[in-house]
Amino acid sequence: MTTPSSGPAVSFLHALCARIFSPSCPSVCFLRFVSVLLVTAALTLASGCPRPAPTAAASTIPRIVSLAPNLTEIVCAIGAADCLVGRTEVCNHPSNLVARVPVVGGFGRPWLEPLLEQKPTLVLSVDLEDKSLDATFDRLGIVHRQIACRQLREIPAAIRTVGQLAGRGAVANDLARAIESDLRRAAAEQPPLNRRPRVFIEIWGDPLMTAGRHAFVSELVTLAGGRNLGDELPGDFAIVSPEWVLQRNPDVILCLYPGVDHSARKAVLARLGWQSLHAAQQGRVQDEFYLDPILRPGPRVLEGVKQIRQAIEKNDTPKKSGHEER
Repeated sequence: MTTPSSGPAVSFLHALCARIFSPSCPSVCFLRFVSVLLVTAALTLASGCPRPAPTAAASTIPRIVSLAPNLTEIVCAIGAADCLVGRTEVCNHPSNLVARVPVVGGFGRPWLEPLLEQKPTLVLSVDLEDKSLDATFDRLGIVHRQIACRQLREIPAAIRTVGQLAGRGAVANDLARAIESDLRRAAAEQPPLNRRPRVFIEIWGDPLMTAGRHAFVSELVTLAGGRNLGDELPGDFAIVSPEWVLQRNPDVILCLYPGVDHSARKAVLARLGWQSLHAAQQGRVQDEFYLDPILRPGPRVLEGVKQIRQAIEKNDTPKKSGHEER
């Protein structure tokens, strides 16, 4: 039996952290109170003053705040890192470019005061946690663009859109075409369906969570030559039972969450009955991944496909095993 889970349930993917002040410090509380008054006053003034309709071309060099790590990667990949004036706490690539950029919030959750301090002219997001911020940006004359970039097919279009907004249209179009070409090539190289190994994508171990048919990583598994067991499930992610996995007997298990010293792999092999799975017998329980290119729909998508393909093809059959191979 499976139960769908909400997107935010995969907390480690986004590493969302709240920005808090210590209530035990009177001076800090006072500063927080003053900050709130100042921001409120600014919003009040902004709402009462007529402003021209915001346009992305208001300045030849836009001041961009990115509220999603995959969009930050796109901005940098098209050569517009010099336009980036704000990012989220989980935007970490390319590190040499984003390290100098101030953090102004979490994934889809900006901190308004630090964001306004950067005087942005353009805010990019995949989704906003607080939908009312759209109206706030509009009152302040800040262009906000929500860009669809959750699925494989949306990556080239997202690159082109960001390129147009950042004034890097030609470079963005070249990058988008290159990615489209690489994706077509990868799709053409897939083995026949009956030769593809069955893959269990373990997004989290407790509760046991897997990727459904609409998850980005499921598309990568398909491109890498595998068959995602979770494709029979609706939505992006779902919680499943250990019995659900045992009944389907995957050939490969991919543990796509952080661990130390193969802790994820060891946990899988320690589960009751899981040693009899084909994946365990054939040494195909994998947990060594650089997760960002696998979990972020962005310009490094082919790196993610390559990692998954290598994991699917890898065979670490134990030298001593009490089970017969299929």
